[in-house]
Order: sequence, then C-alpha cells, then structure tokens
Amino acid sequence: MAARAIWKGNLLVGKQQLPIKLYSSLEEKGIHFRLLHAKDRAPVVQRIVRKDTGEEVAKEDRRKALPVDAGTAIILQPEDLEELVPPESRDIRLCRFVPRSLLNDQWYDRPYYLGPDKDSGDYFALAEALGRKDVVGIARWVMRKKRYLGALEMVNGYLMMVTLRRAEQVLSFSGIEIAKSTAPSENELKLAQQLVATASGDFEPELWEDEYRKRVLKLVEAKARGEKIVPIRPKKRKAPASLADSLKASIAASREKKVA
Repeated sequence: MAARAIWKGNLLVGKQQLPIKLYSSLEEKGIHFRLLHAKDRAPVVQRIVRKDTGEEVAKEDRRKALPVDAGTAIILQPEDLEELVPPESRDIRLCRFVPRSLLNDQWYDRPYYLGPDKDSGDYFALAEALGRKDVVGIARWVMRKKRYLGALEMVNGYLMMVTLRRAEQVLSFSGIEIAKSTAPSENELKLAQQLVATASGDFEPELWEDEYRKRVLKLVEAKARGEKIVPIRPKKRKAPASLADSLKASIAASREKKVA
C-alpha cells in the first residue's frame, strides 16, 4: 500500500522555508476483535461508570485528576487543560544538526516520510547535505494539538522524520555492571563468534511474519468454511546445561537450515 499524506506544513531551515508533506510510513496490522455477548452475540460496548454505584457518567460530568501522593490528587478543569494546548502551527523548525552517532535506538519512536510539496530542488539538496555530513536535524513542531520532537535524516535520497522520546523517558545504562563470574570464557566467546558467522545473512523482513495474526486469520477462515482446526501445541524444550551447550546447539541448528 502506498504511503498517504497525513499533514502538510513548512520545514524551516534558518531563513529558508521548504513546503513539505508528512506521510505515514507504517500501517497497523494488528488483530482487532469485536466484543460480543456470549449468549446472544449482541455487541458489547464500554461505558464510563462510577466505581461505587456503577452508574454511567456523562462526558460533561467527568473530570481528570493527577495523583500527587497516596491520598491526594489534583483535579484539573477542562479549561485548565485547554490553556496548556500549544498553539496551532504548520512550521517544523530545525533547531540544530548533530552527528548521527549520538542517537541510538532508545531515542527513536515513530518514523514518517517527509516529501516535497512544491519545488523539490531545495528539498533534495537538504537531503543530500544530511547524507554527506552524516548528521540528523533535531526539529520541533506542533501537530494535532501536541508538540513533537523529531530527528530529520536522509534515507535512500529522501527525508525521513522520526519522532523522538523525551530525555526523561530514556534510561541510562550507567551503573549496570557485569559480575566477573559471569564474564564469558575464551571458548564461549569463540563459539559466540562462530554462531554470529554461521547465522549471518541479508536482512529479509518478509521472512519474519506476525505468526499470531496469521494463525488467527487462518482460524477465522477455517471457521467461516465450517472446518475445525486442531491447535498445535509446541513441544517443551529442555534448558541447555551451559551457555557453551546452547551456542553449540544454535550453531548446529543454523547449519542444518542452510543445508536444507
């Protein structure tokens, strides 16, 4: 399925404005069930109710509260929250450029394609410059009443914007130390290197399907035809005695797959 534009605006690079369109780069493929009553198959809906009486609460009577300790919560009125919504804007402002190596996977959240909206000369010039310098642009913008932080980078000659997590969300690895007793031996390290070499290959994402989704759809199709599927129960595997035994078994299994 082709990507579709979900938002358009201007990418601000210093005093220069580049009209752009933001495209979805992902498509949700999860399984979404409908809730039905088991007795008569009537659809089931969820409602907001009081915990003490079970009575439904109208939308205008609901309030949000944020706990500050075990017994206290601060109630926020709708107008309080409305005042905190950032003003609407169509500008993506690039704040600075940083080396790509400074960002790891912890920071990245959701990717979007960023395409040109009119003249594409400046667009491709910026993409080429990012690629040659091997840098990413740190950007800020407001979309659908929410402020975003993102990393602008070049991918296959085009611009891609990946939303970033905030600093308070990213945990540091510092303080985590590996005990000397768990350090790998030379033999274990050699086996691990052999495992990596044996299992190396091209990145083929189509090989790793969502097995749960595939099985659910297969089950639905079979039920629609009136068939009955016997569930497959995986065999329990015995835990290997050591890391070395585990690595040897993995290497052997990998070699068998290559032969097959």
